[in-house]
Amino acid sequence: MIKIKSIRNKILVWVFLLFLAIWGGISYATFYQSSHEVEELFDSELAQAAGVLSQFASVVDLSHPMIDPKLQKDIYGHRYEKKIAFQILGNNTLNLHSANAPTTIMSNTAGFSDQIINNNLWRVFRLNVKEQNQVIITAERYDVRNELIHEITKNSLYPLTLMIPILLFIIWVGIDRGLSPIRKLAKQIRQRSPEKLEPISVNFEIPNEITPLFSALNSLFGKLKAAFERERRFTSDASHELQTPLASIKTQAQVAIRSDNKDTQRHALEKVVEGIDRATHMVQQLLSLARLEPLTSLDETSDLNLYSLTQTVISELDAESHKKNIELSLDGEESIQIKGNQPAIEILISNLLSNAIRYSPEQGHVDVAIKKVSDRVQLSVSDSGPGIPEQDIKRVFERFYRGQNCQHILGSGLGLSITQRIAELHNATINLSHNPDNGLVVTVEFVAKN
Repeated sequence: MIKIKSIRNKILVWVFLLFLAIWGGISYATFYQSSHEVEELFDSELAQAAGVLSQFASVVDLSHPMIDPKLQKDIYGHRYEKKIAFQILGNNTLNLHSANAPTTIMSNTAGFSDQIINNNLWRVFRLNVKEQNQVIITAERYDVRNELIHEITKNSLYPLTLMIPILLFIIWVGIDRGLSPIRKLAKQIRQRSPEKLEPISVNFEIPNEITPLFSALNSLFGKLKAAFERERRFTSDASHELQTPLASIKTQAQVAIRSDNKDTQRHALEKVVEGIDRATHMVQQLLSLARLEPLTSLDETSDLNLYSLTQTVISELDAESHKKNIELSLDGEESIQIKGNQPAIEILISNLLSNAIRYSPEQGHVDVAIKKVSDRVQLSVSDSGPGIPEQDIKRVFERFYRGQNCQHILGSGLGLSITQRIAELHNATINLSHNPDNGLVVTVEFVAKN
């Protein structure tokens, strides 16, 4: 099968095939109707001719010896006349017949019938006149009828046949004009610079058929613009935020190189390690945020046991909590399940617990509670840290924002931003509140799995 890539050519081919089908249908209908009408007309003429000959035979003694049974005629008034014949019988005797009629009886069947006479198909009508003991037979070769049927059909279809190329040309022009908005739209897109990602605006009417394509293109441009903005923001944020730890690392390394005092060198190298840890943590958080930001939904989701996941994360952070002698506790229903992406949920829990450990003082405590309230599942993390002032609560979800009372604590200011994004992707909500015993309570509410 030949593949047609052009929409216009494909439409033209289908229209042409449709015209052929219509033309074939009309041809058949015309031929059928013409055949029926011609048959009716010529049959009526045969019957009428038989009636006239019957009247003639009733008043003329055709058995008279002066009358030649064969009606001689050398000159014909019409070319069809040779294809018309008749016979008049009296007492089963052929009294009179046309010059082109056989001497044998053309039909033994009353009424109309089809007969083979002299290797030709004839339409024959036999009229039996019982009162006069006469039989009138009129006949006509089918050649006459077929020729007339073909002429009528041909003359009927001739105008339509001439109109097909004209109609195809008109349709071609119409399709060409109908597709012009696509060409204009393609030209406008082709002329756009790569940096121009604003929605397409046109000064012509967009047809309904390409409106979905037009909307999809504008949506794609919007997504590309947002993606490029995220990339620029990520690059800018990374370069800006990494300047401080890298500068600190460089400074401490220079101190270690220039100093001959081992204690000073050791202290400087410890600061280098601390700076590397901070830069590593920030890069990891930036990469996590870069992966999560473009997503509109999570494809790989499964049924997750929130209690078991939290236990796993707590065990991974056990060494970090022991450094500050912080007590980690987990309380809740062990069978509670949610639907989500396991790696993302683990990052969410890890960020909440890491923040709680980081901001809690030495020998503090971090309490994790999991419970089901109606059709929601609540994950709460409470710490014994300094908490967040009221003026900072609305801003802590901003990237790289850190409150005034925690500038001395190692962190990147990205943890809560990542946590909020993961919550959004799971149709969950995240709220901050003050711990009555001092500190902060972060509560994430998931939709419970039915």
